[in-house]
Amino acid sequence: MSGADVPAISAIVVNHNAGPHLHECLERLRVVAGEERFRDGGLEIVLVDNASTDGSTEAVRQLQEQVPESPSPVRLIALERNVGFGAGCNRGARHAAGRYLLLLNPDAWIDGPSLRLLEEALDADSRLGVAAPALHYRDGSPQFGWAPPVGVLGEAVQRFRNRFEGATWNHRLLPRFLKPLVGSGWFSAACLLVRRSAFETIGGFDESFFLYFEDADLGLRLDQEDWRQRQVQGARAWHLRGVTTGRLGNRLLSPEVERFYRGSQLRYYDLHRPRWERSYLRRRLHRKFSRVADEEQRTELLRLLEGA
Repeated sequence: MSGADVPAISAIVVNHNAGPHLHECLERLRVVAGEERFRDGGLEIVLVDNASTDGSTEAVRQLQEQVPESPSPVRLIALERNVGFGAGCNRGARHAAGRYLLLLNPDAWIDGPSLRLLEEALDADSRLGVAAPALHYRDGSPQFGWAPPVGVLGEAVQRFRNRFEGATWNHRLLPRFLKPLVGSGWFSAACLLVRRSAFETIGGFDESFFLYFEDADLGLRLDQEDWRQRQVQGARAWHLRGVTTGRLGNRLLSPEVERFYRGSQLRYYDLHRPRWERSYLRRRLHRKFSRVADEEQRTELLRLLEGA
């Protein structure tokens, strides 16, 4: 691409069996692409499909048929196997042309004015690597978009915060108080606008994280390279949460996703946390896993600790 064809922003959506939510996500992106103008280019849409089996990528064909002359067609990258979220984002980034990368879950969306606010924030600060919107559930209630650094202290603080997710002070006042004490933390990759040069400088996502903790790891490595990250006032995005990760209710994980979550948690601690925290986590998880009623699930979870 060159000249006017080069997009300012590349939206990268990684899909795995997101069902009708993917269609809504892509449709909303197409509206933004048609209605908004960004500095030095438009918005391109790159869909990376992680070997979905639910027919959800049919949404691409449906959208193309509805608006065949759309200035922003969806580029589909269909993978033969599920490589995970972070690896999927990396694949999409390699095929994208925008100077900024919009990382967007298939069960999330952002409006045009909010995306322009994120773009303007990155344009105004050459060392800002990540511009994040405030996250909301579909009904408008607040959702966590920022969390303290992962570790024994950070996860304890977050468990406390989880009890009061709907409280305004938990999203505005408390993070400003916590950051000087615990560190800059990280933003959820459900919806982020990332500077391509920052993303490439650190090598993108660490693909050893199949699911979960890849965005915490990304935020930490950006911070280590002195890339700033901040939430942009007035920018909003909506995220249904849990559509493709097998959540059972608001907090619980399915047995399969529990294994992914704990495996990534152990991986993160091994990479970034001191020895005493790694030992503490393993002891705590051993007690937790030993109480799992299902023998097969209990055995598989305990094997995570043996292999970590």
